[in-house]
Amino acid sequence: MNRYKKLGWNTFIIALGSMGSKFMIFLLVPFYTFYLSPAEYGKADILMMTVSILIPIVTLSIADGVFRYTMEKVSKKQVFSSACAILLLAGVILLALTPILQAIPMVQDYYWIFFMLLLVQLWNTLFQQQVRANGKLILYSVSGLLMSGILLIANIIFLKYFHMGVAGYLYANLLAFTFNTVCLFFGAKLYKLFSFRAINKPLLKKMLFYSLPLIPNAILWWIMQVSDRYILTFFLGVAANGLYTVAAKIPSLLSMISSIFFQAWSISAIGDKVKQNDAFFARVFTLFSCLFFVATESIMMIVQPFSRVLFSSAYQDVWSYVPFLLIAVLLSSFSSFLEVSYMVEKKTKQLLFTSLKGGVVNVALALVLIPFIGILGASIATLLGFLVTWLLRMKQTKFFGQLEYKKTFWMSMGLLLAQSIYMSVVASPNWWIQGMFALGLFISQGAVVKQLFATIRLKKSVGGERKAW
Repeated sequence: MNRYKKLGWNTFIIALGSMGSKFMIFLLVPFYTFYLSPAEYGKADILMMTVSILIPIVTLSIADGVFRYTMEKVSKKQVFSSACAILLLAGVILLALTPILQAIPMVQDYYWIFFMLLLVQLWNTLFQQQVRANGKLILYSVSGLLMSGILLIANIIFLKYFHMGVAGYLYANLLAFTFNTVCLFFGAKLYKLFSFRAINKPLLKKMLFYSLPLIPNAILWWIMQVSDRYILTFFLGVAANGLYTVAAKIPSLLSMISSIFFQAWSISAIGDKVKQNDAFFARVFTLFSCLFFVATESIMMIVQPFSRVLFSSAYQDVWSYVPFLLIAVLLSSFSSFLEVSYMVEKKTKQLLFTSLKGGVVNVALALVLIPFIGILGASIATLLGFLVTWLLRMKQTKFFGQLEYKKTFWMSMGLLLAQSIYMSVVASPNWWIQGMFALGLFISQGAVVKQLFATIRLKKSVGGERKAW
């Protein structure tokens, strides 16, 4: 199987499971808007986001080390057992800190469900990375599909019938993640990989040397994604955060595609040790960017009518905050693509500087813009933060020179930015103007795809003739 087919197959298998769970989360947004007020939804989202940022801190991001070193054909038992030791220690420390953590106002009312969610997701993250590194992608996908079904049923029961509000939202997520964790543990027979005797201190040091720089990187990435929600809550209250959360869920369609591809791409790139200066790297990015340009434009075209049909009256105007967030997710996806080259070379420290500068820009602009232009200011700050990060990574990896079809690429980026500005300042965007933006982008990206596939076919043909000769 050549590298293109292998990447395509991995993407397809991961998409089967991830699309189910991630798409289910997206489909539940309208449901949440009917059964949770903006204030309740904002609070529930803050709690879930807090869990997500604590995971790399509490675990020392060891799950990333598990994935990287398992892919290097190091003893799976030693890698997994060493990582489990970190998580067991983390659990004990969290339990010991309970009296202190319980006093935090934000989690006070929901502490034990918050605590259980954090513990379950710590292990879930580790098991997912181990299963993915082991190549058990079908199990990974099937468990994701089953998890999405449980999440749907649990939300209906807890929110619609029991009217449990924020607590119901948290319980539904706890039930779904617990099921997924147990399914991965027994389905992949991970219990066979654990042994206290297999804990290898020298190996653990190497894994931590790789994973520790990813902690601040994850925190900074999180800052660019969700710090605006804390700032919004501070200046405008939890209701404003609830509106922004719903607006951010629409671009999550794009994030969903990005995370699926990133998982498949990291397996291919690390497994085959794809170098950043490899022509394969540049061509995959060209295909990746084409897909994301088209997907971003497609969502922009439907976001206004989509919001008015699916969301309750309290959330009707959230569509106007979406365009800049879509561009932010696009740039975030481009940054994540380049991140794989750092992982291949084990240069995780270099990621910190790009993420740090982008995070500083994001937070600084959010603090300046939100008090003056509200929720739209948060969207703009997020976009510019990811733009800085992406440009720095392009410069650091010297990818500007490798970028294919440069004029078309930058023209497409310009069209999307111009359309975003237009949609954000006009109360009722004109469909004809929207159509012109879309037509220009679809034609330019269609031409790129046509040229790229023609090049790939020509090289295959030449290679086949040489081989036959």
